[in-house]
Amino acid sequence: MLRSLAYGIGGLAVCFVIAAGIEYSSDPIFWQRYLNPPANPMEPSPDFYQPAFSMDEPAGPFFATAEPGETTIDPVVLETAAQWTEQTGGTAFIVVHKGKIQIERYWDVGGPDELMTGRAMTKTFNALLAGLAIGDGVIALDDRIGDYISEWNEEPQGDITLRDLLYQASGLENPPLGPGAWNRFTRSAYTGDAVMVALEHDLVREPGSLFDISNVTSQLIAIVVQRAVGKPVQEYFLERLWQPIGADRGSFFMDRADGIIHIDCCFRTTPRNWMRVGALLLNDGVSNGKRVLPEGWVETMTTSSPRNPNYGMHIWLGREYVPIRPYSEIHPVGVPHAEPFLSDDVYFIEGGGYRTLYVVPSEDLLILRLGKRHDDWDSSYLPNRLVEGILAETVAP
Repeated sequence: MLRSLAYGIGGLAVCFVIAAGIEYSSDPIFWQRYLNPPANPMEPSPDFYQPAFSMDEPAGPFFATAEPGETTIDPVVLETAAQWTEQTGGTAFIVVHKGKIQIERYWDVGGPDELMTGRAMTKTFNALLAGLAIGDGVIALDDRIGDYISEWNEEPQGDITLRDLLYQASGLENPPLGPGAWNRFTRSAYTGDAVMVALEHDLVREPGSLFDISNVTSQLIAIVVQRAVGKPVQEYFLERLWQPIGADRGSFFMDRADGIIHIDCCFRTTPRNWMRVGALLLNDGVSNGKRVLPEGWVETMTTSSPRNPNYGMHIWLGREYVPIRPYSEIHPVGVPHAEPFLSDDVYFIEGGGYRTLYVVPSEDLLILRLGKRHDDWDSSYLPNRLVEGILAETVAP
């Protein structure tokens, strides 16, 4: 009997080894990343983001710096804003008003040339890429994504539209981060095949019926654009966006060396390049006097979506005041606001750790804050205090 039991245990062990081998071989890069995770999964060190699609282009023109005594925002307000940024976990802070740098500060980093992750700020690039592809005439907002993702052409997921994806209302399942190798969120982050994992997601509700920020929804836009334009999306990004705005160094995390870039998270570039992206938006898609995005696309991006007045097409809006601005209609996570925005035309690119690039068109104002999460963060503080600084200076005596 003991011999039979031993044979049975041995057989189970062999089956386990075979099953484990099959699972490992299905996505070996995932298992390498999963079994060797970063010390801090929410803030990995730069060497984790490998392989990478790295860009190193000639830098174009950048904003001039206002001379001392010539800033168009009250210097006391600028200094107060900088101190608050430092105290709330900031590592980079740049303010540009009317085309001039008002202040540029760095803490605990190498300065303006250091590559810094924007975390989910990366997602907004999907809207820019979609706009470019629409301008090229290879896709339209209300096209079914099944027309480009053949694997879903006959599936319910195929009826999701590009517009649904851009509004973060895909209707796809959105599993929260959780333990275990089979957690979909973890698989999406560590996989060696981002397309395969994205296409594993089920449709759980009517597309367009619920706002729910999701990494896979963002990644699907990149997949759709890549198939629509017929070239790797990273090459399209470099040629049609990065080079035209005069940006130099930047790095996308890739699922594998010959795969696709992650455009759901963790693009790394310099603070000044983030400001170049902000300038592109502020100037309605024009950079250095040349049109990059289709005319009117920024207005389309920054128009409130049907399910959330404070969200457009992969970009946040400051339209309606809420104390906690939610990431989803069904999950409680959100970002604190102590007061309404003074300028209701403000829109912003936002990532984990409260990394934020604000654009205030009515004031010709750009504000960048990079850094890490802090319990005292208030998303309305910087734009409101700086707008007050402008108003204080222009009030007649």
